[in-house]
Amino acid sequence: MSCLLSKLCSIKSTVQLRKLSVPANTLLARRAFNQPNHNLKRFQSQSNSLLGPSLFCISVCTGSVMLASVIQYERLRDSVKQINAFEFYKNSIYRKNENVISKLKNNFNKLEPSEKVFGTILLLNAIVFLAWQVPRWQHIMIKYFMTDALARKIPVSSLLLSAFSHSSPIHFCFNMYALHTFCRGVIQPWGDMGPEEFSAMYISGCVVSSLASIIFRRSFKFQGNSLGASGAILSVVGYFSLSNPDQKLGIIFLPNIQFDAIHALFGIISLDIMGLIMKWQMFDHAAHLGGTLFGM
Repeated sequence: MSCLLSKLCSIKSTVQLRKLSVPANTLLARRAFNQPNHNLKRFQSQSNSLLGPSLFCISVCTGSVMLASVIQYERLRDSVKQINAFEFYKNSIYRKNENVISKLKNNFNKLEPSEKVFGTILLLNAIVFLAWQVPRWQHIMIKYFMTDALARKIPVSSLLLSAFSHSSPIHFCFNMYALHTFCRGVIQPWGDMGPEEFSAMYISGCVVSSLASIIFRRSFKFQGNSLGASGAILSVVGYFSLSNPDQKLGIIFLPNIQFDAIHALFGIISLDIMGLIMKWQMFDHAAHLGGTLFGM
């Protein structure tokens, strides 16, 4: 009797276990539902962190183009206005009493449009370069005047400010020399761009190249900060090379070697693509390639 009772208890317990048991695939499904995929979480966090820089890039590009159009319209409208006798008399009196600042302003106005644009960009880069030399400003410069792609929160202003930032004198001099060389061939009277159009393209090239660098570095977890005007300057190079494909270019240190601008453009693009594939980190090839493609 006791043996039969123990068997019935064992049967009852077995039935209860069978009723309470859940298939293995159901348990895995519940576990996957309760604990979302880590890759999905990582993708969502990366998308959220790139949303601000992407919107800032679009806003700067759109705003710079609209502002350039307004300024260019006002400049052209003022250029066709005739100076009346009163304005001529007022300007003649003003010239007699002009001070040092006024003389500098008048000398600046006598420059070619390309020289004005280059002088303004040079001045801004020089101010930022001098700011890097002040030790107590280092934390501000690191936060806002260079981009850290792996930072948890990227200041969107750094996409623009980092393109006017050089901490090395060699880097600063080389970029400014390259900018001076190519902007003369793009801006009127030698080129076909007005100074406002060039400024809009240059500023847009700044943020586009910075965003390209952030996306690439974040995708491959490349550590390091990025700064410099190379991406924006290469947007000018890309535009110049397509506009003047047969123009002869040379290398600073090898003046006897010359090649067509279109061949130089393809060489730059190939070098940057190779740098991305080989994951070279000496230069920011993603920023260079993004700026070049934007200029094209």
